[in-house]
Amino acid sequence: MASSWTRIHQELSLPPGSLTFEMIARAAKEIDGERDDLDWKRDLPKKPEEGLWSEFAKDVAAMANARGGLLVHGVRNDRAIVGVNPEDVPTEHLYKWLRAHTQPFVGGVDIYPLESPEKAKSVLVVDVPASGMAPHFVLGTSSRDKAQQAFAVPARFTDHTTWLSEHEIERAYRDRFARQEDAGKALDRHVAETSEVVLGEGDGTAAWLIVVSRPSRPAPLLVPAPQSHEAAFAMNEALSTVAKIRGDFGGTSPMREALTGSTRVGLRRWVDGNFLTVARGPHLGRLAMVELHHDGTVVYAVDVSSQAYRNKVPVALHVPVEVSVAQNGICDAVALAHESARTRHLSSSSDLVAAIVCDSDSHRDLPGRRFPGFMAVLEEQRGFFRVPKGGRCPVAVRQTPYELAPLAGIAELRAAAQSLASGLINQFGIESHLI
Repeated sequence: MASSWTRIHQELSLPPGSLTFEMIARAAKEIDGERDDLDWKRDLPKKPEEGLWSEFAKDVAAMANARGGLLVHGVRNDRAIVGVNPEDVPTEHLYKWLRAHTQPFVGGVDIYPLESPEKAKSVLVVDVPASGMAPHFVLGTSSRDKAQQAFAVPARFTDHTTWLSEHEIERAYRDRFARQEDAGKALDRHVAETSEVVLGEGDGTAAWLIVVSRPSRPAPLLVPAPQSHEAAFAMNEALSTVAKIRGDFGGTSPMREALTGSTRVGLRRWVDGNFLTVARGPHLGRLAMVELHHDGTVVYAVDVSSQAYRNKVPVALHVPVEVSVAQNGICDAVALAHESARTRHLSSSSDLVAAIVCDSDSHRDLPGRRFPGFMAVLEEQRGFFRVPKGGRCPVAVRQTPYELAPLAGIAELRAAAQSLASGLINQFGIESHLI
C-alpha cells in the first residue's frame, strides 16, 4: 500500500494522501536536490547483467535500510521531467529482481505509474517503506571470483547511497531486535496505562476488556494531528463496519451505546465514550471508552461485568466476565482499528492485543488472601445469565495478540475478531463462536 506521508508531502506542506503527478511536478520544481528519502532517476530500472549488482535492488534496499522513501523514475538530475513510457515499465520483473537480489526480501514496496492530466508524460514511483527487518543485503557477483556470490548492505545517507561497514551492520541488527522489543513494550504500556485509568477511576470490582491497536509504522510527529471531525468520522464508520463483522452474532455493540457523538481532546489523542464524564452527572449504561491517538494507536475499553453484577449472577467471590460483551467489544475494537487506519491513510499493518483486567486487590476478602479469579458467564436472555458447566476460573487472563493487514476486507476483519475472542474466551475452558 502506497505511503500517504512522504518527503514530498512534508516539504510541500501537504496533508496526508495519495501522490499525484501534479505533486511530483511541483516537487521537482520546488525541492532543491535529493534527500535520503527522495531519489530522482532519469531512466527506468534495467535488467541486472551478469557480473554486476542489481542497481534497482540496491536502491530499494538502501532506502529500506534507512527510513524508507521514494524512487521517482522519469526525472533528470536537474529535476526536469522527461517521463517514461508506461508500456515499458517491467513491474512484474522489478518484484522478481527484488526477491532474487535482496536478503531478507524487502516487503511492502509499492510500484506504480503516475500520468499527467493531459496524458503527455508519465513517471514511475517506487514507494519503499522503512523496514522492520533491516538490515537488507543485496546479492552480487564478486569482482575477484566470478563464481562467488557476495552480500553487502547499502543504505541511503543524505543524497547518496553508501555501504555499511561490519560494525554498522552489527548495529543494524541490534536496532532490528530493539524495534521488535519496543513494539511489544509499546502495546504493553498502553494496556497498563488504560488499566490504571479504568480501574482507578471506575468501579474497582468490575472486569474490563482492553484492546489496543498500534500501527507497525506509527505516524511521525511531523504528520498533522487529526482534527476532531476526522476522529468522529472514523468512529462513525467503525459502527457501520462492526455490523458487517458481527454478521448474525447476537448481542449489541457496546461502542454504539457508549459513544456520545462529541469527541473530546486528550493527551495527543481524541477520546469519546460514557466513561470519565462525571462532570455531566452519573454514568449511564455500560461504561466504555475509545481513544484515537495522533500516531495511529487505538485504545478501546469496556466494562464486561456490570450487567452480571446487577442481576446477581451466583459467581461467589469470582469476577464475572460477560462473554457476549467481550466478543462484541472485540468486534468494535477491530472495526475501530481498521477505520482509524483507513481514515488516517496509514499504510502499515497493525499489531493488536486484547486483555481482560480487574483490580484484584478489591476482591480479597482478607489481607493476604489469594485472588479467586475470573468466571465466564453466558447471557441466555437479555439480563439473564448462567455459568457454563466445566468452565475454568483463571486467576489471570493472558493477553492475546494479532497482526492485522492494511486495507483488510470484511473476511480478514472477522478472522481477526475471531482470533482475539477465541484467545481470551478459550482460557475459561469454553469455545468462542463469534462468527
